Amino acid sequence: MDSIYQTYLDNLTHAFQLSKPQIQEGMTQDEIIGVIRSSAEGLFRIHQENDRILKEILFSREAKDLTLEEVDNLKELADALFNYNRSADMGIAHYIHRLLYEYAKEQQDIDLEVRELYHMAITLLYMNVSHSASGTDMFTQQVGQYFGAGAAYLDRYEELENPETRSYILRCLGNMKFSLKSKGNASSLEELRDDWNAYMAVFDRAMGIFQSPHYREKDPDIPWDHFIYTMHYDRVKYLSSLRSHPDPDIAQAVMESADYVYRHQEQIARAKEKNVGVRTQYVYDAARYHAGLLPISTLTGTLLHICESADLHNFSGDNIWAVLNCPLYLFHYSTLLPEPEQEKLAPRLEKIRQNQREFLFLLPKNEYASQVAQALQAIATYIPENDQGFSLRILDYILACHAPTFVHSTMVALLSRRVCQQLLEKAPECLDGVFGFARATEHRDELMEQTFRCGLYHDLGKCMLLNYVGLYSRRLLDEEFACIKLHTTLGCSLLTLLNMSDISEVAHYHHCTFDGTGGYPAHVTACPDRVRPIVDIITVVDCLDAGTDNVGRSYAAAKTYGQIISELRQGKGTRYAPYIVELFDDPAFFQEMEQLIQSTRLRVYLDAYQDNSPALKETVSSAEV
Repeated sequence: MDSIYQTYLDNLTHAFQLSKPQIQEGMTQDEIIGVIRSSAEGLFRIHQENDRILKEILFSREAKDLTLEEVDNLKELADALFNYNRSADMGIAHYIHRLLYEYAKEQQDIDLEVRELYHMAITLLYMNVSHSASGTDMFTQQVGQYFGAGAAYLDRYEELENPETRSYILRCLGNMKFSLKSKGNASSLEELRDDWNAYMAVFDRAMGIFQSPHYREKDPDIPWDHFIYTMHYDRVKYLSSLRSHPDPDIAQAVMESADYVYRHQEQIARAKEKNVGVRTQYVYDAARYHAGLLPISTLTGTLLHICESADLHNFSGDNIWAVLNCPLYLFHYSTLLPEPEQEKLAPRLEKIRQNQREFLFLLPKNEYASQVAQALQAIATYIPENDQGFSLRILDYILACHAPTFVHSTMVALLSRRVCQQLLEKAPECLDGVFGFARATEHRDELMEQTFRCGLYHDLGKCMLLNYVGLYSRRLLDEEFACIKLHTTLGCSLLTLLNMSDISEVAHYHHCTFDGTGGYPAHVTACPDRVRPIVDIITVVDCLDAGTDNVGRSYAAAKTYGQIISELRQGKGTRYAPYIVELFDDPAFFQEMEQLIQSTRLRVYLDAYQDNSPALKETVSSAEV
């Protein structure tokens, strides 16, 4: 691989290191801020260099003009960039594969064309954002089209001489299951059966080829048994639907797949003189229960053993699952026990619930951010409506998983509260009716506190998109920016789940323009009057903080406070609410906000990075507004 391609790879490694500033014990506050600023400056330089490299080797290139040497370099680079969920840069890997696919069609190179169809599909699959609660599913249809186009070459299987090409055809065939949007998430038994029938059509077609003596004899080196295993492993995901919509036919098929997976894992475990993994044990017993082969008491006994044997200080993947996810299954299945057994079990369930909560705040945040965010979304469904304190701790913890989002969110919260206070003093009638308070001046403290919370959680959805939010080393691709824009929808969904409807509405609308002609999400109904003034405040403050951050923002050069205020005034009436922007026409308030930003930002950054565990509550309580 030529040096310019290697430079891009080296820059990604360096950028990853810089994205986590190394704060040493004993550093002074000035030294800590210096390290953060130095890291941000280094990231910005890498960002600029990588953009230049990509323009030269990729964005300015057309498929018809590529040389063989460039094709080889690009293939090697794409292979180095993509490694499933540990990819260095799956977005650029996908972009390269799209270009190479066009090249393959230009050259009428069927072997390369099939290869690139598979790689376009698999990279886009790992880029996909799918969130059933909000109905979000970005790229499933396109992924299915790519896999389908690759699988269509099965008709020419016999004439294609390259075994690798035939293997890619088979991978596309098996992965057609990922083209089904609602797999395992049906809302009714009728929908589940329709979904299941579509899934089984894909499953049966692929298994018919994978188990065929003709194909296996033709290509004995292809990992046929692995292909069969992955098909069975995927099908057991229908356990989630069986919990809500029991169906004997589906249960029997899931049992067959769970048994296949268990026997396979049992052989591996025996060879390594280990036990079968706890997740595999749960799937096996749950599948047997739904197939009528295991009593509910035995299944709950298995789940109890897994939960109670988990170690709160073990952060391996299986143990994280055992502490955070397994209790959710236990809580569900325990409700199916006879009432006397439920009462007897109650103290043990409560202890497991306490362990689950404690574990959330023991997990190292910067190492397990994605796992924590995903687990917390599931746990949120089991939080009692009256336990708002724990809900708030969950949200604060999610923010703490990503220090830059924590900093920005805390700044927006503090500044929004001050702007709300100013509006209460200058034009309180603008806030009448907000959050259901008929007269805003009679609920000053409550209104300001709720505004603070709206600011704090307005970007919550970004913590569910860390693959994209943490991309500091280059400009975003169109597909990536489309995913980033989903943070408003994802944040709204989680906050709604936690019964925080007003805050969720603010999170949903804070990137919509004041006049309704732009921003995102597009095609939404008008912002409700109940929260509209708070959205107007946060839209302005969001821009104010992001634009002036000269400490840790690496994706753009910071502007001066005066420059940002000028931009706000230019966008008055279109992007920004006039009555909010006009508050800055008061010279005293203008100066106070500038000083507040400067003094507060350093303190918030220190809280975020000083001990690697942001103390959000302390930051909030100590802030002077």
